[in-house]
Parts: sequence; C-alpha cells; structure tokens
Amino acid sequence: MPESEGPKICVVCNERIPNHWVIALDNFWHQDCFCCGICGRVVDAKETFYEKDGKLIVCHRCQTKNFVEKCKMCEEPIIGNRLIYEDIHYHYTCLNCKKCGDFFREEQHDSIEILKNGDFVHDSC
Repeated sequence: MPESEGPKICVVCNERIPNHWVIALDNFWHQDCFCCGICGRVVDAKETFYEKDGKLIVCHRCQTKNFVEKCKMCEEPIIGNRLIYEDIHYHYTCLNCKKCGDFFREEQHDSIEILKNGDFVHDSC
C-alpha cells in the first residue's frame, strides 16, 4: 500500500494530487489518469477494473472483449458457466440437441451426451 502521509504523487504523471485520488495496484492515481490501458477510457473508481501484469488497468468492457473466452456459435463473450468440448467454449443456449432440437440449459449439464461425430444430444433422446 502506498504511503498515505505526505503529498500524494500520481503514478502516471508524477504530479502532486491535491485531492480526490484513486488508490489501486498499490499506487495513487489522479482520477483522470486512472485509464484503461487498452481503450484509454477513464475508469471510474467505483466500476470494476482488472489488472494485467501488475500495472495495466483494464476496464470491464475491454476485459470482456479481449480476455474472456467467446462462444464458438455466436462469438459473444461467455460470462459465467459454459459448455466446453475439445477446448471449444459454448453458451448452453447456443447449442441444441441434434435429436430433438431443444436448446440445452445449464442445469442439464450432466445429461448432455456428445456423440462420436461431435454432435450434442440429451442422453434421454
């Protein structure tokens, strides 16, 4: 944690911070210097952010866009649970049973069977 006594110096611009600072990654930041290292947008101190390599701030939008696995079917990021087969990620709702045509639900995970040809089916079909 940075030293809280004495003048606060911004880790980005090395200038004194007179008031309203952000403390993150063991450093002080001007609010306007606390920016996403990918898109450059100022990250509000109350919003979720991520760190990369111990120094890069990444906003939630860029984290989702650049670092979260995407569904093979819809190419959208997968937040939360997913179905993974041969290192390929899927939303449950993007896959349907090749026998009955119904889309899968997360709670059906243990009853999804994968056939030799790679098709997904309900084990009850």
